[in-house]
Amino acid sequence: RLFRNLNAKNGVEFTSVHTSKLEEIKAAIKPNTKAIFLETPTNPTMEISDLRAISKIAHENNFLVIVDNTFLTPYFQRPLDLGADIVIHSGTKYLCGHNDVLVGFTVAKDPVIADKLRLIYKTTGACLGALDAWLVIRGIKT
Repeated sequence: RLFRNLNAKNGVEFTSVHTSKLEEIKAAIKPNTKAIFLETPTNPTMEISDLRAISKIAHENNFLVIVDNTFLTPYFQRPLDLGADIVIHSGTKYLCGHNDVLVGFTVAKDPVIADKLRLIYKTTGACLGALDAWLVIRGIKT
């Protein structure tokens, strides 16, 4: 919904592919491709995508790999170590553990990208307050 209903009306184009099939990824690359966004394993079908191979394809074509790592969490999968450039996590689902805070995390490998993301959340206010941050830390500890 975010891509189709909000971003597309602002001129951002999206192509949906099965990221578990490298041939589909290669065939979907266009001159204006900027990133591959994927979740692995996927929810609910549990399809697995090869992050190393996808990262190689992306970096050879000079674009980013963005991974939704909500399902496995950093405990079971570390996408930055597998070649991803940006990783997002839903802290609400698995990291917090108490289901008492609505939170997401974005982690970037490159400090330049991290600074760009920081500018966005500081400008829009889409960041945690002190209590929410404490609840996340408490949840991760337990």
